[in-house]
Amino acid sequence: MMIFIYSILSTTYILMEMNSAPKQRLRYIDAMRGLAILLVVFSHVTNAYVKMPITNGSFAGVYYMMTMFRMPLFFFVSGFFAFRMAEKWTWPTVRRVMTKKFQAQIVGLAVFSFLYGACVRGWKFHFLWTSNPYWFTISLFEMFVVYLGAALIVRRTRSNVALYVLLGVSVVAPFVFNYFTEGVKLPKAVVGLQTWHTLNYWPYFMIGIFARRFEAFTWRMIDNQYFKALMITGFFSLVLFYGCRHRYSLEWDFVMTAMRFSGLMTVLIFFRSYRDWFDKGTAVSDCMSFVGSRTLDIYYLHYFFIPNLSFMKGFLSSGPGNSIIGMLTIGLTISVLVIGLCMLISGILRSSPVLAAWLFGAGGKRCGGMHNS
Repeated sequence: MMIFIYSILSTTYILMEMNSAPKQRLRYIDAMRGLAILLVVFSHVTNAYVKMPITNGSFAGVYYMMTMFRMPLFFFVSGFFAFRMAEKWTWPTVRRVMTKKFQAQIVGLAVFSFLYGACVRGWKFHFLWTSNPYWFTISLFEMFVVYLGAALIVRRTRSNVALYVLLGVSVVAPFVFNYFTEGVKLPKAVVGLQTWHTLNYWPYFMIGIFARRFEAFTWRMIDNQYFKALMITGFFSLVLFYGCRHRYSLEWDFVMTAMRFSGLMTVLIFFRSYRDWFDKGTAVSDCMSFVGSRTLDIYYLHYFFIPNLSFMKGFLSSGPGNSIIGMLTIGLTISVLVIGLCMLISGILRSSPVLAAWLFGAGGKRCGGMHNS
């Protein structure tokens, strides 16, 4: 009965908000983020009933096909909307953007980390230095600070050299860091600052910046039929042949990077190819776009509602190939319910402009990624 009531309430709220949502956003980008946050929740729900690393080879391929690109996508979109031409980085703009970033990614992080530690971890906060579930906001804030510094150098020197150097460093840094830290116990400060995540996802943030910097060229490339074929076949081939490997090696690092990039491009190709459909305003596209405009809210809130499904691990992890249907059905159904509940609570919190601003950075123009306006 409670699930039925909650489903009605959350569905009613989503429909009401969809009708009042602003229409000037890039709807297919929002829909793409809606898919990505669904897969983020799906991966966390799945961890509750599937043993990691995944021993069911068939499901491993499906799982990585669905989840490998989700975080690169968020960082790409973050970089895409973070970019501004050098002359637009005025001090008022810098202050406004950094205020929104601080509100959403530092204040919001502090509030929800405290609530997570108190309510979910039983007043234990060691996760801050081990496996912080809110690592994304820390890494994104660090990336943005570095990018902002480079952008101010570009403005002062009237040269884009700083951005190109930053792009080059971002491409090389993950491989160097992973190679030299393999098997090394990192200091708590390094772990707490999310250094591994920041360096490994930094290339996608920078790719998003340069995609916006050379936007016309980017869309010509995305629309090219040969590029589409290369990215789609490359992604599925990598997933099929390498989807079950987990141990770190330099070879696996390159393969995983190629898998993430080709997966990101495949999703971008799909949503851009069908962007007219997302602009039509169907029920499905409206729902995906609206969920995509609330990704930060869902990211912060969903950890509180993932059920403990560990009793199912034995059957679903080691079952026959046809258990894939069960895994997907359970994972996606619960994920949709969790997102619906998150949207309902988000609506309640956002009814206060103060909470909306300080928890989610709401208000004004968006800055991309898991940042909502």
